[in-house]
Amino acid sequence: MRLSFFQDYRRKSAFKGKILTMMKLPWSKLHATTIRIEKLTEQQIGRLFYLYQHYYENTSIEVFERDLSNKTHIILLKNKKGREQGFSTLTRKDIEVDGKIYHVLYSGDTIISPDYWGTAALTMEFLKNIISAKFKRPFSPVYWFLISKGYKTYLLLANNFINYYPRFDRQTPLREAQMIEGFSDSFFPGVYNNQTGLLKFDRSSHEKLKSFVAPITEEMKTKYPKIAFFEKVNPEWMAGDELACIGRVEFGLLIVHPLKVLLKKGKKLKAIGLEFLENLAK
Repeated sequence: MRLSFFQDYRRKSAFKGKILTMMKLPWSKLHATTIRIEKLTEQQIGRLFYLYQHYYENTSIEVFERDLSNKTHIILLKNKKGREQGFSTLTRKDIEVDGKIYHVLYSGDTIISPDYWGTAALTMEFLKNIISAKFKRPFSPVYWFLISKGYKTYLLLANNFINYYPRFDRQTPLREAQMIEGFSDSFFPGVYNNQTGLLKFDRSSHEKLKSFVAPITEEMKTKYPKIAFFEKVNPEWMAGDELACIGRVEFGLLIVHPLKVLLKKGKKLKAIGLEFLENLAK
């Protein structure tokens, strides 16, 4: 039976709305900016801590402010109303490992409100920061040092970097293993275990993710080998153990991540287009 004019119009309008929504840039829901830590106001710190404590246990405003003071920059994620919906802290320094100097960017805890999971604002802003560091040192090795007690943070590295370790599809080479140990010892002396690749902090005081944040299911491990690998090498992540990781910063990252975003967007648009054609044929 053919649709009435108004039913047909409403259906086409719905598809138009879907397409327009999909055509928006995937990071447009949040606005990301990087500022120096000392530029944060007391009100901003309070709002960031409120967001932080919602997802982490074993924390306090004193610990939170102390951790902030050890960083140099912070990426702020705000929605269209200007409210903070996430953040990630950054610091950087030169570290010598086996006689070679590496410029290292270290990011602390990363928080994004679940309403905005899947948006690319943080990744794009972080990419801008690390590529900027590489442009200033085009012929020197630049690395991102990451410690992860949750698979989502690990995937920020594994899904966006070309050369990173540890990873599920190859063994960590000796040089990279030495770098991971050297970077860990520089930022967290005496905490890294080079046999497990983990940093085990005092569990009575170190923050950990609350149980509802980013749980790992059997289905996820079967479907996503990177998630399965993360839990295999860091089986007690829920207790706060951190997996030490590195990613090499290279100019190819300027192409890899934006291309992935556009391809993902293209697949969704294709699916909507097929659905639209099927409905026209009815």
